[in-house]
Amino acid sequence: MSDEHTPLSVRIPMLFGALKYRLRLILIVLVVVFAGSAAYIEQMPNVYRAQTQILVNPQRISDKYVSSAVSMGASDRLNTLSQQILSASRLEKILDDFQLFPKLRGKVSREELIERMRKNIGIELKHNADGLSAFTLSYTGDSAKEVAAVANKLADSFITWNLQDREQEAQGTTAFLANELVTTKTQLDALENQLSAYKLRHLGELPDQLQANMQTLSRLQVELQANVEGQSRLDHEALLAASASPDPVSQRTPGPSSNPRQRLVSEKLAAQAELAELRKHYTDSFPDVIQKQAEIHALDERIAATPVVDAAALSSPDAQPTANPQLQLIRRDRARLVSEQRNIQASISRYQSKVDSAPLREQEISQLLRDYDTTKDHYRSLLEKNYSAQMAAQLEHDQKGGSFTMLDSARVPDIPTGPKRMPLLIGAFCLALILAGGTAFVSEMMDSTVKSELELRDCLPGIPLLGITPTMERTQMRRVLAPARYLLGGQ
Repeated sequence: MSDEHTPLSVRIPMLFGALKYRLRLILIVLVVVFAGSAAYIEQMPNVYRAQTQILVNPQRISDKYVSSAVSMGASDRLNTLSQQILSASRLEKILDDFQLFPKLRGKVSREELIERMRKNIGIELKHNADGLSAFTLSYTGDSAKEVAAVANKLADSFITWNLQDREQEAQGTTAFLANELVTTKTQLDALENQLSAYKLRHLGELPDQLQANMQTLSRLQVELQANVEGQSRLDHEALLAASASPDPVSQRTPGPSSNPRQRLVSEKLAAQAELAELRKHYTDSFPDVIQKQAEIHALDERIAATPVVDAAALSSPDAQPTANPQLQLIRRDRARLVSEQRNIQASISRYQSKVDSAPLREQEISQLLRDYDTTKDHYRSLLEKNYSAQMAAQLEHDQKGGSFTMLDSARVPDIPTGPKRMPLLIGAFCLALILAGGTAFVSEMMDSTVKSELELRDCLPGIPLLGITPTMERTQMRRVLAPARYLLGGQ
């Protein structure tokens, strides 16, 4: 009879029989495994955990008055400072100060000790509606006093590094702005000197002096017109005096038409005065302005083609001596007016040159002013930022900026946090039970002896079973569980 055709009512007793037969082995494996596991669990060192809570403080002075020079927020700064806390150099210093892991020293490398210490450090963040509000810093180890001391040292170092980092960042910002301020001040001074030199070099030709030059030019043209009219009047008086005088020499006194070049110059000056007046109201493309410019150009050509006559020599009293005192006075006044006319014409030419060069000077000085104004605005902005950075640096120096505060120092833990021995013992018992059952099953599968009537019938099919002998107890061995003896018969 195979196992597939064996009824359940028969197989269950067979299973219990096998367990009964292997009970001693099961108990031995169960006791040995559980006892060994329990002994190992009991020998495991206690694990203690100490922690401290650090509060994130906002800036104590409002941002309306002093802006912080620290660019990162508390969360970003915490990530940065956490990397600093877990850095090898800082952990190595704490490792040497407290002589951590004395049993492992000399057996493993310092890098492995630092990595083990790094795994024992825990950081737990706590957030509120405004963001990061606090965090917990903890350390785990096998000594209660040691973990409390290390946790407090880590917290103090964290707060100290944060203050130093904030102050260094504020000082770095201040130093950078101070260097930029010096560089910009040098550039601004150079542009100021260049602008002042340009104004001195082109004094009187600057755009802001154009209106004064135009007014002076108009005044000079009026004076020139009055001068020309005065000369004409004196010429007319000289003609009248000469006609009344019997002196034939006085007949040679030049009249208004005796010097045509002078008359053309007077007409040109009058035309230039009219052109200046037109330019006050119209542009150069206006028809009247174009016509007046053409008229002045034509007068320039006529003046160039007219020979020069020395009117002063003709009107000089020494050149034409006469006994008429009125003519002498007229000639003297006319010579004075001629001298004034030359001076006025020279002044008109000078101021006309300044007016003509004003557009060019405006273009040149606009470039200088643009660079100067840009640099000046940049310098003013840097100056304000430098003042703010200095105040922010002083704020960080006085420890009134955003910082971290340790609420409670880490205390020496009274009870260990691990290992959890009861769950471990339960797990060890379950493991020992599974190993005992597995050992019994393997032993049963490897045993080829016949233990039941069904096994015998399966081994010898077709041979009838004549009887069963009872279990026989041996005196020396006292075997209670000795196998039964089966009697077989032939057909």
